[in-house]
Amino acid sequence: MGGGKVSDGICLRCKGARLLCGKSRCPFLVKNSILKSIAPDRYKKIARDKIIFGSSPPGIFVGRFGYPNVNIGPMIPINDDLVEKVVLLNPRKMKDRKDTSILDISEYWYGKSQDDIITYRSALARSNFKLNVYSPSKITGYKTLSEVEEKLSVNQQRILDASQELAMSKISVDTESTISKLKPQLTTDPEAPPLGPIFTPETIRVIDNIKVNPRVDYSVNDTDLRATEAIFTHLYKPNLKLVDEDIHSQKLVLGTEIVRLLSSGLLGAKKQRKIVPTRWAIAAVDDITSKHLAKEIRYYPEINQYYTFQGKYLDNNFVIMLIPGPWSYEMMECWDANTIWTQSVPGVQNAQDFDRAPIIMQDHEMEYGRTKYASNITGAYYAARREIVEFLYLNHKCARAIVFREIGQGYLTPLGVWVIRETIRETLSDFGADNVKTHETLHDALTRVRDDMKIPLKYWLQTSKFLKEIRSQRTLNEWMK
Repeated sequence: MGGGKVSDGICLRCKGARLLCGKSRCPFLVKNSILKSIAPDRYKKIARDKIIFGSSPPGIFVGRFGYPNVNIGPMIPINDDLVEKVVLLNPRKMKDRKDTSILDISEYWYGKSQDDIITYRSALARSNFKLNVYSPSKITGYKTLSEVEEKLSVNQQRILDASQELAMSKISVDTESTISKLKPQLTTDPEAPPLGPIFTPETIRVIDNIKVNPRVDYSVNDTDLRATEAIFTHLYKPNLKLVDEDIHSQKLVLGTEIVRLLSSGLLGAKKQRKIVPTRWAIAAVDDITSKHLAKEIRYYPEINQYYTFQGKYLDNNFVIMLIPGPWSYEMMECWDANTIWTQSVPGVQNAQDFDRAPIIMQDHEMEYGRTKYASNITGAYYAARREIVEFLYLNHKCARAIVFREIGQGYLTPLGVWVIRETIRETLSDFGADNVKTHETLHDALTRVRDDMKIPLKYWLQTSKFLKEIRSQRTLNEWMK
C-alpha cells in the first residue's frame, strides 16, 4: 500500500469492523452513538406505557456486536411527528395507509442530505432480542436456524417469527411491541445505515396481513434452494435506474429486501439457513450478485477506448475509469484530514499528516476475482464493484475498472455503503452522459484524475497496482505504429 505505514492508518483499515486497536468498541463509533433530542416527550410516553406501535417499513436488523450473542428484531417507527414528515403516501397501492418504506430502503435515499438520512433512521426503534448463533461443534462456527430455534422459549419463538414475517413483506406493516426498556441513541456504522433507539421487547405482534413478492415466497419456501442460487436466479434483477414505481412494484426485489431475507435466515437449503448480522449480509449480497455478473461480462466485447466518469455526493468525490481489457477491478480511497477515520485517537493513532503524504487504501482483483475479503476498503469495495459490473452487463461490455474515491470533511459520520452504491449507480448512468469523457490513451484519462481529484496524481499512481502494470505494457497496436 502506498502513501504511509499501516500503523499510521490503522483506523482507515479497520473502520470499526475488526477492532485492530484492541479496544472492545470502536472509539469513533461510540463517540458518534448519540441521538439528538428530537422528541423527548415521545420517549417518556413510551417508557411509561411500555408499548411501541407503528407501521414497520418493514425493516429488521441483526447486530454483530457481542457476537455470537446477536441482537435481532424488527424496526418500528417511534416518533409520530417525524413519520408524518417523511413517509410517502401511496393510496393506490397502500389503500390510504402510510408507507414508511423510505425509512429503511436505501434505494430511496440518493440525493437526500445527511440530516434527512439521520432523521429517517432516528424515527425507527430497533429491537435487541438476543440469540446465540454460535455452534462450537461445526466447522462453520454457525448454528443453523433450526438449531437456534431449538433453544428458544415459546415467546422468543414468537418474536423471531414476527421478525421473519416482516422480513418477507413488500409493504409497510402495522406492528406492536410491549417493551421492558427503551434506550434513546443513534448508532452509526461504516457499512450499514445508522440505527435509532433500542428497545428490549417482551412481545412483538404483526397486526396486518403482509404482502409478499411471489419470488420471495418461492425462494423462502423452497428449502432445497441454495442461497446464492435463490439470489441471482429468483430475486436479483440488474436494473441501473430505479424510480418510485420500480420500488413499489411486485416485480422487483430490491437489494435491501434481499439483505433482510438473508440476514433473518430465510434463504438457503433448510439445513444451511443461518441468521447473519446485517452488516455481513450487506457485503454478502453485493459480493454474490457482482460475482455472478462478472462471470457473464467476461464473454462480452471489450471497450475500445478509455472512459472516465465523475460523481459527487455528500462530500464523496468519485472518478471511475474504464480501461480496455479483460474484466478486472481496483478501488482506492483516501479520507481527508480531520475526517472520522483520520482523527487522533489517544493510544491508537496520531492524526493523519497530509503535509507528509496522504494514506490511500487499496484493494483489487484480477479476471477471476479474489478469494480473501477486501480488508482495506471493506464493504465499500463490494458495493462499488456491484454497480460497475451491473453497468457493464446492461451495456454488454467488458472492461477493466478503477475507482478513485476521496472523502471530504463534509462527510461527518458514516451512513453505510449504500452511499457508495447509489452514487456509483447514478454516476454510471450512461456512456453518453454529461459527466463522461472519452480518451484515446491512458495518459489522457489520467489527466481527469489529476484535474478532478484533490489528492495529487502521483499518490494515486504510487498506490495503484493496475496503473503500474498498464503503464509498463504496450499493446499490439502500439507496437505496429
